Amino acid sequence: MDNLSIYVMPVYRREGDERSFAGTAFCVEGYLVTAGHVLDADKRCYARTAGGRYYPLDYDRWLPRQLPAADRTGYDLAFYPVEGLHSPLVIADVNAGRNDSLDIVCYQWNGERAYRVDTSCIAGDVNDEGYQTIITADRITHGSSGCPVMSGNVVHGILTNGRDHVETTGMAPLRQRMEHNTCLMFTAEYIRRFMPLL
Repeated sequence: MDNLSIYVMPVYRREGDERSFAGTAFCVEGYLVTAGHVLDADKRCYARTAGGRYYPLDYDRWLPRQLPAADRTGYDLAFYPVEGLHSPLVIADVNAGRNDSLDIVCYQWNGERAYRVDTSCIAGDVNDEGYQTIITADRITHGSSGCPVMSGNVVHGILTNGRDHVETTGMAPLRQRMEHNTCLMFTAEYIRRFMPLL
């Protein structure tokens, strides 16, 4: 997993400002991909590469720019085309099966800086809107949004929210059904459906 982790990176809202940490993005099939709500509307964000460089990401290049999904008119997903981007990660052809064991690489905030977290999860049910529950081995919190949920180099989904998000946004019926380490990922099927053609 460690050799693939260089294709997963933290996203910031201001260059060089650790406290502007917003979430996680990853490289796949010529794009940087993240959850739509990670982005700051109408503003440039920055992905920090493994070498510590802040890579500028202009808002108007994100696709499909249906951000965020909270208004029910879009999906919590965004693609940023990067010319010449090569990554061994690929989007799965089919969704993960119930009880499949998967890996997560994400960034989180410890109060002072963003740090990488590697953990595992078990896939659960898929709903009609393209989201699948996952139960994580370790609790993951703010900053993990936008990270890949993988098996080897195959991405089965993108983490969009967890119990913390559900509680703070007042989605009470869903909150009551979510256990402590439950998160939602946007499935491979839906990522492929919305991924623009290069």
